Amino acid sequence: MYLKIDIGIFAFYLSLSFATLLSGGAIAGISLAVLGVLFFAACLYLVFDRKRKAHKISPKDQFNRAASDTAAKAPESIDVAKRASPSLAGVVVERSFEFWYEELAIATKDFSLANKIGEGGFGSVYYAELRGEKAAIKKMDLKAKREFVAELRVLTHVHHQNLVRLIGYCVKGSLFLVYEYIDNGNLSQHLRGSGCDTLSWSSRVQIAVDSARGLEYIHEHTTPAYIHRDIKSANILIDKDFRAKVADFGLSKLAEVKGLSLQSRLVGTFGYMAPEYANCGTVSPKVDVYAFGVMLYELISAKAAVVDGGSTTDTKGLVGLFEQVPILPDSNDDLRKLVDPRLGDNYPIESVSKMFQLAKLCTHKKPESRPSMRSVIVALMALSSPTKDSKIFVPHLETEILKYEYSMIKSMETEVLGSETFTVTSVESEPYTIEEGIED
Repeated sequence: MYLKIDIGIFAFYLSLSFATLLSGGAIAGISLAVLGVLFFAACLYLVFDRKRKAHKISPKDQFNRAASDTAAKAPESIDVAKRASPSLAGVVVERSFEFWYEELAIATKDFSLANKIGEGGFGSVYYAELRGEKAAIKKMDLKAKREFVAELRVLTHVHHQNLVRLIGYCVKGSLFLVYEYIDNGNLSQHLRGSGCDTLSWSSRVQIAVDSARGLEYIHEHTTPAYIHRDIKSANILIDKDFRAKVADFGLSKLAEVKGLSLQSRLVGTFGYMAPEYANCGTVSPKVDVYAFGVMLYELISAKAAVVDGGSTTDTKGLVGLFEQVPILPDSNDDLRKLVDPRLGDNYPIESVSKMFQLAKLCTHKKPESRPSMRSVIVALMALSSPTKDSKIFVPHLETEILKYEYSMIKSMETEVLGSETFTVTSVESEPYTIEEGIED
């Protein structure tokens, strides 16, 4: 016969004959030992049961719970730059949210190749879905901390519909920036990619307007103002409605005094660099204006900023290619030769000519002769909605273009003929006049 000892979920059986042989004290000792073992087993059971239930919670719920706990404990602002690099302290993030590395890893399938959607000079970009929102995560090496901090500095304090939106960041092992996902690629892909439909001329004009608005905002409407320093077609993102957003602020520079030219280390992309920047490292908002002008040439021709003629001697910049086209009433035939052939005849040559004229002003060798981005927007707005009787593209724009063209022509004549010179006078209410004369 056996004696059953039943305590909670545990049951033990003792031989009754064995139990009768034991003294009362021995039985009491055994009972205490059994109770101790049972208590220890019950504790283990509760621990493992709690862990088992925790694994059943979705990753999203886990991270939302963790985020809530973190938000409750964390201060409203944090010096992220100091965490990335003590030498770069001073960038305080107020609106951007800090993500857990584990959440980013789960959302990108541990940063798998299947989720990789791009790669740039400062890191790789991965597609992810975070908390119900599509996102693009840029994973940067710790060596790129300067660029990481530059993007945080701009995008956590500057918000505009034509600037890509920063959702959050993470600093763990690598540097991570989380952006809104723009699902239609970039301008470079649409102009030269094999898998994209041809951009209509009206879409190209709208993309130019949107990009100009984003740039004008950081130049004119932020305190302090910023200079992007890496404007190019690859950094103009296109959404499903073919509207544009300026992206990649990793090289952006603070312009502490508007209009001030600053000396800087040379960064950026060959083919888009303004002469004063490439030669002397001089930085001002007009550096962005120059690069924007190159991008306008890209919109017209769909050619890359550096045109490869098949050999090293034939390689030239897009600016040099368009410089061969004069701004004259009968020069449209020369311009047509440079228009994207995929457009066929589906473009108004007058509109193309005006964009060409604007691009030529933007890429003027002298920064002081380039228009501001505010003037560029006015020009492009007029271009996108021309009036039937409109002859002046932008107030004084045609005058400025002709001043430039005549100055180029006269400088060539002076080299040949000697001392002949001229001046150009602009009258606000009436057409420009040209006065020629001889130096004393």
